[in-house]
Amino acid sequence: MRLRWKLTVASLKMFTRQKEAIVWTMLLPLFMVFLFGFVSFEGLGRIQLGVAGAENEPAARLVGRLGEVRTVQVTRGAESAELEQLKAGKRHLVLVLPEGFDPAGKQELRVLVNDGTPEETQMGLLILRKLLDDATFGMQSAPDRIPLAIQSVASRRSSYIDFLLPGVLSLAIMQSGIFGVAFGFVSLRKRGVLRRLSVTPMRPQDFIAAQVTMRLMVLLAQIVVLVGVGILFFDLQFMGRLLDLFAMGLLGGAVFLAIGFFLAGIAKTEDQVVPLANVVSLPMMLLSGVFFSRTNLPEPVRVVTEFFPLTYLADGMRSIVLEGSTLPALGLQLAGLGVWSIVSVWLAVRVFRWE
Repeated sequence: MRLRWKLTVASLKMFTRQKEAIVWTMLLPLFMVFLFGFVSFEGLGRIQLGVAGAENEPAARLVGRLGEVRTVQVTRGAESAELEQLKAGKRHLVLVLPEGFDPAGKQELRVLVNDGTPEETQMGLLILRKLLDDATFGMQSAPDRIPLAIQSVASRRSSYIDFLLPGVLSLAIMQSGIFGVAFGFVSLRKRGVLRRLSVTPMRPQDFIAAQVTMRLMVLLAQIVVLVGVGILFFDLQFMGRLLDLFAMGLLGGAVFLAIGFFLAGIAKTEDQVVPLANVVSLPMMLLSGVFFSRTNLPEPVRVVTEFFPLTYLADGMRSIVLEGSTLPALGLQLAGLGVWSIVSVWLAVRVFRWE
C-alpha cells in the first residue's frame, strides 16, 4: 500500500508537469462552461404542455391537435403528477380537462402555468386559445369561446447552465479517461518506459493502480472546480449532494479509464490512437445530450444513444444536480455504467500490453 501511494504521488507529479494535460482536463471544460454559459439559449426548446383530466373522444381530438403543433410537446398524465413536473420546471403549462369535456359545453378549463417561464407560458396560451377557438367556432351551435381559468404556479426556473454544466462535467470525465490514458500509455510504451518498468521488482498492477488512483483524484478535482464555478458565476441551482455526484463521477471515470486502457492496448503509435479515440468519443460527445437534449434526435438515433456510457453518466449527473436525486433513485444509470465497466475492464485486460 505504501508503494502504491508513492507511485500515485509520482504519477500526480508527472501529470501536473504536462501542460497539455492541465489544459485538457481543467481549462478546456471551464472554457466551454464560460463560452456557453454567457450565451442564452432560452426559447430554443419546445413548449412543454402537460394534459390531465378527461380522456373521452373530444379530449383525445384536442390533444391530437396540440400534438400536431411542432413547437409543442404534449405529455399526458395524472393531474398530481403533471403538477409536480410543473413545479420542478419541466412543464410550461398544464391543461386540466373537466370530466365529460365537450367543446360545445362551455365548460371552464383550468390552465396551470409556470411563473418562471413567462415567454413560453404566453406562447403556449396563445396556441391553446387558437386551437380551442377553432374547435368552437366551427360549430354553428357554439359560437362562444371556451373560458379558461389561468392559475400561476410557483415553479423552479432551470436555466441552460443548469442543463449544460453536468453535461460538460461528464464530457470532461470521458475526455480525461479516454485521451489521457490512451495517449499517455501509448507514449510510455513507445519510449520503452513500460518495458523497463515491467522488469523491475515493482508489480505491474501497482503501477496501473497508482495511475488509476491519480486520475480519479483529478476527476474529483474537476467536479469541485466546475460545480464551484457554476455556483459562483452562473447561479447554478445545485439540488443534490456532492457525495452522490462524486460517486457517479467515479463510476463513470472507471468506465472511461478502462476504455482508455483498451485503446492504448490496440494502438501502437500516437498516430493510431488519435482516430481511434475520436471514433469512440465524438459520437458520444454529439449525441449523448451533453449540450442539447436528446429529445430532439430522430427516434431510432435516440434509442441507440440511450445505451452510450456517456448518456448514462450525463443523465445521472444531471438528475443529481437538477432534481436532487440520490444514488438509489438512479438505478438505471448505475446499472448501465456497471455493465459498461465490466465489459470495458474485460476488454482492457485482454488487449493491454507492456511492449
